[in-house]
Amino acid sequence: MNKSELGIKMDNLEQAAMLLLSMGEKGAAQVMAHLDRNDVQHLSHKMARLSSITQQEAEAVLGRFFMRYQEQSGIARASRSYLQKTLDLALGDRVAKSLIDSIYGDEIKTLVKRLEWVDPQLLAREITNEHSQLQAVLLGLLPPESAAQVLLSLPAEGQDEVLVRIAQLGELDRDVVDELRQLVERCMLIAMEKSHTQVAGIRQVADILNRFEGDREQLMDMIKLHDTKLASDVADNMFDFIILGRQKPETLQEIMAIVPPEMLALALKGIDSELKSTLLLALPKRMSSAIETQVEAIGAVPLSQATSARKEIMELAKQMMDDGEIELQLFEEQVVE
Repeated sequence: MNKSELGIKMDNLEQAAMLLLSMGEKGAAQVMAHLDRNDVQHLSHKMARLSSITQQEAEAVLGRFFMRYQEQSGIARASRSYLQKTLDLALGDRVAKSLIDSIYGDEIKTLVKRLEWVDPQLLAREITNEHSQLQAVLLGLLPPESAAQVLLSLPAEGQDEVLVRIAQLGELDRDVVDELRQLVERCMLIAMEKSHTQVAGIRQVADILNRFEGDREQLMDMIKLHDTKLASDVADNMFDFIILGRQKPETLQEIMAIVPPEMLALALKGIDSELKSTLLLALPKRMSSAIETQVEAIGAVPLSQATSARKEIMELAKQMMDDGEIELQLFEEQVVE
């Protein structure tokens, strides 16, 4: 449900009656000429008794009507000026402007949202030769993270002008919206033609198994029945930081003993609290307390730094396993009662 529908408490017949009333005598007569006898009677009855319509309800009904018009009609979209004049008559200048801004604002945001999944460098290449004003409009409507990546890939000598134009953006004309629509369609088409996105299937299976709450070992055995080499590749990719929580206390103690405190503090940022407790318990009490203090002291850190620290720890652990110093378990050890 869109925002224009939230304030509607009238039934469909009451909404139709309100629309006809807002159209004036001539417009309403032309519409009713196409209705059958029963519909005319019902609508006339409602129109005669319609009262106490709030401004919010009127705005919501008209907004819904024009949104449905845009979505379902095979006719070209109504121009902004046409809608402005129609709503001015029904609601008055101030309310009409607010509703128009809402209708076109939602349309533009939905339009540009499709580009969030396009590679920023590809998007930058496609808009490099566009006028800086159109570049500014596009970047001004993208999420800041995506816009920053696209800006970085644009020619450095024009980046400041684009930012200045973004800061000066205000109400967009319909012509600009149409031009933007054409640009988005072109970028989407090129993105689909040039996309060579690959799914890292083996790594994805490993990540899924690492987080699977069921019997991981049984699933791995079933994968081996399909393809032994594939199962081996999946197992190699399962050496993720998360598996440290499955190791025996003595194994964890050996690993933690060689991990630099600064690296461990970074690795513990943002991880699951249960895994964090498990790792800290593998340390001597005094060292565990010192690491916790260090984790709090360093404050917020980039996710990339924490991820890199976890990767380094796993490389150390895997090296210890390859050297025969420890035995890492990919799956929890089976227990019996």
